[in-house]
Amino acid sequence: MNPSRSPNPRVDEHGATFAWHGAGPPPVVAGSWCGWDPERGLVLERVDSGRWEARLEIQPDAYVEYRLYRADGVVADPGNPDRIDNGFHGRNQRFWMPRATRRAEELIRRSAPRGHMLEARMDLGWLAAPPARRRVAFYLPDVAARDPEVRRSLPLLVVLDGIDYLRRGGLAVMLDALIAGGSMAPVAALFVDNAGPGRPSEYAANDFTVASLADVAVPAAVEELGLEAQRVADGAGRAAILGSSMGGLMALHAGVRRPDVFGRVIAQSTSAMLEELPLRDSVVPQIRLTTLALLEATAPPPVRLWLDVGDLEDLAPSNDRLAAMLSRRGLDLTYRRFPGGHDHTSWAESLVDALPAMFPPTVTSNASRVP
Repeated sequence: MNPSRSPNPRVDEHGATFAWHGAGPPPVVAGSWCGWDPERGLVLERVDSGRWEARLEIQPDAYVEYRLYRADGVVADPGNPDRIDNGFHGRNQRFWMPRATRRAEELIRRSAPRGHMLEARMDLGWLAAPPARRRVAFYLPDVAARDPEVRRSLPLLVVLDGIDYLRRGGLAVMLDALIAGGSMAPVAALFVDNAGPGRPSEYAANDFTVASLADVAVPAAVEELGLEAQRVADGAGRAAILGSSMGGLMALHAGVRRPDVFGRVIAQSTSAMLEELPLRDSVVPQIRLTTLALLEATAPPPVRLWLDVGDLEDLAPSNDRLAAMLSRRGLDLTYRRFPGGHDHTSWAESLVDALPAMFPPTVTSNASRVP
């Protein structure tokens, strides 16, 4: 086998052409566009002796991750040195189509005053999925770290899968750049690690998790960071919550159940419309009974929602249905499709729009209600 080391794939305005040089059988190309299922991947066809190709037609602004699958396992694409560990499917290779934006990467590279970060452990209480003692990180923007009056007025952003959003999405550095550049109002943040093997049950629209976050994690962050209370007696709370994938489902559920705390929700690539959610060899059943039935049967909660999903994701049709249902129920909703897949690079790019929308710079941060 002598795989090609020429640049791969060859990208043009309409798609990407993958090539493989060497003895057959060639690998199957699977990635963002087919749910990482080799059965639905691209089968390379022989074009001449020892050379194989396959064509992926895709929108000109897409961000794409992929892997090469052979019968004996995954092989690296020697023609593409750009690899990333986005938390899904191991280290993937990637490319951008010609019109794709890289605003999140630009923000992360931008020179801006760095906020203050403190890594710690927090006991989330007996209601939390084990382990109750979690890694967390507290964030204050530079302007608030230097001014106690500004600090007290800040809303709190709670980030589920928080360590992944920090390490894979560069979220703290993005906040620094967006705040310093005037694109969004200053916020404090609490990044909460997930429960590891217990994550599926922790984030499956779990009321115990809601209680742990609203009644333990948020008050602890308020005390640690020197903020005003985030819970309000009437209306939408001052805190926000962000999550992706099952974390997006959990963020949505937290806003539905405790709008007095979580008045703003950013739910990325949520699985909320799936009545049975497959997870490896198991299934989390009846997701809709705990979240969507509440939305259908009760008055709309006074929360502001940002919902987004990738055009390339299998979850896109279900998120379309979810957005339509939320709109029918009269919720304050912004719904976006982004030209990517189920990965932190795509989510970070969408947050360049979501964060300023949820925390507009023209709105004072000490308001007791969501703008």
